[in-house]
Amino acid sequence: MKKNGLILTLCAILIVTLAGCGHSSQNNQSTNKSALSAKMQNDNSESSSSQSQPAQPKVNLGKYQYQVPKKEQASKNYVKNGNLTNQHQFSYDRFGTKQRLTQSTTQPKTIIAGSMAYQINKVRILKNTAKTLAAKQAVEQALNLPNVPDTYYTFVVNYTITNHHHFEIGLNGVNFVKTDQGQTLATTNQLTDSSAGSKISANQSRSFVMTGYLYHFAVDPAKTLTIHFGQTFDKTGQKIDNAPERPLVVNLN
Repeated sequence: MKKNGLILTLCAILIVTLAGCGHSSQNNQSTNKSALSAKMQNDNSESSSSQSQPAQPKVNLGKYQYQVPKKEQASKNYVKNGNLTNQHQFSYDRFGTKQRLTQSTTQPKTIIAGSMAYQINKVRILKNTAKTLAAKQAVEQALNLPNVPDTYYTFVVNYTITNHHHFEIGLNGVNFVKTDQGQTLATTNQLTDSSAGSKISANQSRSFVMTGYLYHFAVDPAKTLTIHFGQTFDKTGQKIDNAPERPLVVNLN
């Protein structure tokens, strides 16, 4: 149970820090995601070594707090609260991952499924550089990856779901996401999604964020994401709305 609690915490931190959530609208999101599983090989072009490495000592991540170098803090591009809005801005998570914004697009797109509306608000690409062993172990545990390169890329999608029913709705979250490069991500495979398990009151909207691992992005970048949302349920667990018949397709550039 203690290990599972740590993994839940790591996933919550990933959702918040990789998303650069400095906005107050994100502060109340439900981020109690379970660990993800992924079976991907390292991107050798971004890894410090393609050779197998000896086992590394485990770091106590529960109380780990990285100290951002003063030189980095003095940079005009450093954003302490993680709300990255301009290209080249960067922040650090508490494990020592440097997260730099490389692309950002605002492209509102909406689909309707029954009495539910799903709107994409913003899409960002982050270049993540693990500065510490703790940073690598944190993302490996949270995403259940066997190992990650020192530098890797993630996408961050901020979106809003509106419940037009006259009663509270429970969300099943995102079913899966596909890239145009053939990569499939789900909440059991390289994807975190803060909407899964969340509830939306009658005639209300809530904002969420999903974060996904982009494989080989530096050498062969994905250009689109195809997002498939799931079903909705009432408080008794009865299915109310089917999954949207068509996915939301968003551009990464």
